[in-house]
Amino acid sequence: MEAISSYRTKPVERYVQPVGGVILIAYALLMPAMSIEMKFFLIAIGAVAIFLGVLHHFHKTFVIHENFFEMKKTPMSPTHRFHYSHIEKWEDAEGSKLCLSYRRKNEVKKHTLHTGMLSKGDRERLLNDLKSLASLPAQDT
Repeated sequence: MEAISSYRTKPVERYVQPVGGVILIAYALLMPAMSIEMKFFLIAIGAVAIFLGVLHHFHKTFVIHENFFEMKKTPMSPTHRFHYSHIEKWEDAEGSKLCLSYRRKNEVKKHTLHTGMLSKGDRERLLNDLKSLASLPAQDT
């Protein structure tokens, strides 16, 4: 199913890990007194950080589809899918979190969506998309 819209984390959060990996590699290469084994170790850790940072850079945290939306905090975390018809209510939690109550297998469950990882404009657009696609009851504040 095609995505209607998608949202990625703030640019600052996407660049921290690759830049940190580059700094770690530069540090390892510029230290002449460091042993070869330690240089190799730091370069390997820096390369892994750059690889994982590039994965995170292109990762979409929230993806809005026609019948459901999905949330995946990081590329390695599990995907959570929420069908609009199963959502019973939502409420703003402290800060920039959104608490959803949804029905799954005749049980009402709760899940917290961490929208603080999005920029303020993306956060507002995500909430507007969710309001327009899901017939959610009024927010409890």
